Formats: sequence, C-alpha cells, structure tokens
Amino acid sequence: MLDWVRRKVWGLSGRLIASYILVTLAVVVLVEALVLGFQVHSLVDPARLQAQVDAAAESYASQLSQRYPDGVPAGTVLGDPGQPAQPGLAPTTPDGSALIVPAVARPIHSDQAVTAVVAIAADGTVVASSAPSRYPPGRTVASELPVPATAAIAADPTDMIIKTGPMSTPYGSVLWMVWPAGRAGTGEPSVPARGRVAYVYVQAPWSPGFINPIRAWDELYRLGEDRPLLWASSALVIAIVPVGVLFGLLASRRLVRRVRRLEQATLAVADGDYTVTLPASGRDEIGRLEANFTAMTRQLRSALAAERQRATGDARAAERARIAREIHDAISQHLFGLRMIAAGMRRADPGNQQVRAIERISEEALRDMAALLTELRPASPDGAGLAPALAEICAAYHDRLGITVDASLDDITVPAPVEHALLRITQEACANAVRHGNARRLAVSMTRENGHVELAVRDAGTGCDPAAPHAGSGLAHIRDRVAELGGTVDIDSAPGRGAALTVRVPVS
Repeated sequence: MLDWVRRKVWGLSGRLIASYILVTLAVVVLVEALVLGFQVHSLVDPARLQAQVDAAAESYASQLSQRYPDGVPAGTVLGDPGQPAQPGLAPTTPDGSALIVPAVARPIHSDQAVTAVVAIAADGTVVASSAPSRYPPGRTVASELPVPATAAIAADPTDMIIKTGPMSTPYGSVLWMVWPAGRAGTGEPSVPARGRVAYVYVQAPWSPGFINPIRAWDELYRLGEDRPLLWASSALVIAIVPVGVLFGLLASRRLVRRVRRLEQATLAVADGDYTVTLPASGRDEIGRLEANFTAMTRQLRSALAAERQRATGDARAAERARIAREIHDAISQHLFGLRMIAAGMRRADPGNQQVRAIERISEEALRDMAALLTELRPASPDGAGLAPALAEICAAYHDRLGITVDASLDDITVPAPVEHALLRITQEACANAVRHGNARRLAVSMTRENGHVELAVRDAGTGCDPAAPHAGSGLAHIRDRVAELGGTVDIDSAPGRGAALTVRVPVS
C-alpha cells in the first residue's frame, strides 16, 4: 500500500496533477488580481467617497473660518498630523464614515495623487495646505490646482455655486470639492482680507482604471468590503484542488497507461524476451517511442538469431574438424598400414589375387578417406573473401588427392549466408565428383551477372543419371541450401560423360 501511494505521489500521474493544480491556482490568482485591479473602483462606491470629500470640505471651511477669523498664520500645515501620506489612497476613519486628510510637511516622493486640503484666499492665492510641497502657500491656484477647480474659484463670488466631481490631475484622477468659506453652509461670502480663507479645496485619489491589486485590497479592507471577496476567493481556491485532482487523473490516465506499458516492455526485454512488440498508440512522442522500441526489438531479435546461427555454424565447424582429426589419426593410419601390409604380401607372392584385391581396396579406401577429410575441413573464408576460400578448396583437392582442378573465380562480395552456402555447395559437389564419379579432373568457375552469382562445378568422371534415385544425400543438401537462398540448381549429366552442376543465387 505504501509503495502504491509513493508511486502515485511521486510518479508521473502525481506530478501532472500537481502541475495542473499549480497552473490553475496561478491563473485564478492572476485573474482575481486583474479583476480586483480593474473593478475595485466599481466595488468602492464613488458617491460615498464624494460625499466624504464634500463633508471634509465643508468641515474644514467651517473650522478655518472659526479658528482663524483674521487669517491663517504663515507656516500653518492643515490636516491630521498623525496620519501618513499614503499616495494614491483615500484614508478614512476606522468605521469608514469620514475622510482623513493627512498633514504632510515633508516632500512627497511619489507621482500619485494624495488626499489634500487647500485653503484659498479671495484673490486666488494659496493661504495654507495639508501638503505644502505640492501646494505651497503664496502661489496662485491657477498654477497649482487643476483647471476645473481654478475655474470654479474664478467664477463670480455672488453666485456661490459649489463645484464638485471627478477630474484628472498631473498626479492621477481625483474626486474634488470647492467649498466657500465665511459662514460655512450659509452661502454668505466672507469678507476679503489678507490671509483670510475664502474657499476650501479638498481632493481624494480616485482611479477609474487599473490600480495596484494590493492597494485595491487595502482600500477594500479599510472600507470593510473585503470579507465577502475574501470568502469568495478562498472558496474558489479551495474548490480548485479537487477539480485539479480530478482533471489531472482524467487527463493523465491514458498517458500514464502508455508509459507503464512501455516500462513493462523494457523490463521484458531486460529479462531476455525480444519478441515484445508495442503497437503505436498515437503520433506524439510516446507513439514514436513505441514504434522505435518495436523496431529495436526486431533488430535485436534478428541480431540474436544471426548470432545463434553463427554460433551453431561455428560449433558444427569445430565438430567437423574434430571428426576429421579423429579419422585422420585413427582410420586413415589403419588403412595406410593395411595397404603397406598388402603391398608387402604382393611382393612376396605376386600371383596371389586376393592380396592384390586387398591392396586395391585399401588404396581406394584411402582415396575416399582423403576426399572425406577434404569435405569435412571447415569451409570458412576467415575474412579473406569468397574467391580465395574457393581457391583454397581447389588447392586442397590437388594437393591431397592429386586431382587436377581448373579454377576460374571472379572476386565477388556477397552476404555472409550466401558465402557460407556457396562454400559448402562447392565442397559437396567436388566430393561427389571424386567419390562417386571417380573424377580425376575438375573445373570450378564463379561469375556474377544480372544480379545473380553463378557457381559451376564440372568433372570428367563416370557421370550419372540425375533422374535416378541416389543413396546419398549430397545432392539433396545442395538443393536445400540453394532453395533457402531463393536460387536454382541445374544438373547436366549422363553415364559415361561426366557431370556439370550449375547453381544460380540472387544477390543484392
């Protein structure tokens, strides 16, 4: 059970399932981040934020009119000094009911808008602000505030139209509000005086496009709207795990089955079974691997069969050589001794016909034994080629038996099976001509033409009737060898006029 679990977890199926889950999680997180970045402005109610900006503007106008009736002292920094700047965000109270304007006396190192309040005099100059580095006192609002805000301030004060809404600034989009000071909320204008506040401008960052998902999440957290989104995201992520496992099992089932089948086939080959074949189950990489595996096993099977055949041939050649040595060392010596004894008896009694018959029979037996030894000797070219091997056989008949052999052999290169067969056929044909046809002269020729090799062995012996039954098996062996090679055998012979054996074998 533990091994099964280990194979599932660390095997191909487990890794594919893990990859599916991780990829799906990554895609879901990416999609959620994109949705959060693009849709957070619709999740956060802009009307609510605008109302907070309006309330802050009215509150600051009232406070400044009451606290500084004769004008705001120089160097005053408006806003809450206990709050950080938070560029790009609109900080609110913990309950989310009111906007907080941070007092930022230091330079702001950011290219995003900040929540700010600006006190403006009746002549359009900045009296004080919550971010002096962005809106320095003494400057005109035309150079510091956006065009819609400066247009609202430049309008006829008697109209007392309150301006509000979203607009673009060099630092991004904001929701803004211009509120007249004096008696806040009454619509009565204040009396112009140096440093006295006539208008209050309040802005809060607002991004209608894509925003940083981390900032968007923080904004939702501060507004108390992150819990439903958090629960939905967590539920989706948790649901991905079983879905990924199921999809991984279904998607990898066939692939894992094919790989396991290939694994079992390789184990079978490792155990020595080269008959294993795998049908190609597809056109992908594994399908090509299965086809290559089947081709490899076929080649191994062919190579093993050839090696076994070569080993069998070597064993037969070794056994023939051993038998030839035994015959030469035992029977041939006894026949030689018998002939010497018969020769001595013939010289002692020239008229004894029985002794003459014994001498003649022993001489014939020695000659047949020499032919048999020549036939039994290994027919192996030893890498020298077919023509030199045939020439060696012809020389052996001449040297050992005194047979005249006329050899006409073209230098031909043929496959090893054809080479071995032609050597054996030559040995068998020459042995038959000497042993059964009493031939004293042979002609051996080999040529190649029209994709065939033609081997011919002719003799001037007693000949025979090819259609008559023969007690020996030499000709049958020759026909069998040629049939295995897809060739033909032609025997032209008659009693009293010798024999001619012609073999034609196709070669590529």
